[in-house]
Amino acid sequence: MCKQKETNVRVNLNRSKALRHIITGIGILIFSSVIGSIAYSLPLPEGIMAFLNCVIYVGITYGLIKLYCEKVIHIKLEDCRITKPKVSPVWALCALLLPVGVSCALMCTTGIFVANSMNVSKITNIILVALFGAGISAGVVEEMVFRGFIMRMVEERWGRFAAVIVPSVIFALLHIINIDMNLRDIILLLIAGTSVGIMFSLIVYQSGSIWSSALVHGMWNFIMIGDILDINIKHNTEAIFSYKMLSKSAILTGGSFGVESSIIAVIGYWIVIMVALLLLHNEGEQ
Repeated sequence: MCKQKETNVRVNLNRSKALRHIITGIGILIFSSVIGSIAYSLPLPEGIMAFLNCVIYVGITYGLIKLYCEKVIHIKLEDCRITKPKVSPVWALCALLLPVGVSCALMCTTGIFVANSMNVSKITNIILVALFGAGISAGVVEEMVFRGFIMRMVEERWGRFAAVIVPSVIFALLHIINIDMNLRDIILLLIAGTSVGIMFSLIVYQSGSIWSSALVHGMWNFIMIGDILDINIKHNTEAIFSYKMLSKSAILTGGSFGVESSIIAVIGYWIVIMVALLLLHNEGEQ
């Protein structure tokens, strides 16, 4: 198993400094997202715009975090587990099995499957947007910010347990923004968002870098929200394949946020969490 070497560099942070760094990390993510979204205003095919957005979004985030770490905190990116890309085989397998397994389980519920009629150009654009927009850009940037930079700042001030929980809760809370949800759906989202954040955090701790987590995150987004196969309570005519769930249970459908907040998805997250904990436990006994 290819685990990255953990850093021994320590950062002396008081509470105010730690909070300032955390807010800065979120600010970097928002700023990079806004700048990257300019690509979608260009008169280009949607897939090309998604590729340009990905390059800008990832590039600016990487550059700003690197600059902030080196010039303000005086640490290297490697100290935030943002290393050269290297993925553990077990997490590469998990990256595929998690979304495929959850999708299959969701499609075992009562529903209607439709293969939408569309031309090759439309299908290609959907795949490119799913790959670069939902997959690579979101997966890499969010892992750099939350499981790389923010997790390290929390760990230095409050310890590893807090470093697993706090960024995960922030990650969940940020997904509530701009979505009209009732209290039930907010609770479902907070449970699911915190669970998936804990999952990503433990993968980073087990592998020693953000890249295995970024692959799991990116593959999840590519398959689950990339409009290749859309599983929802409504038929999605913009997806290549659509599965309309007929269940009225919000626990099963995930409520207004969608199936990523469903009980089936949460079970998937916690199976992976158990795998990560088992691997960490076995490493501790060696």
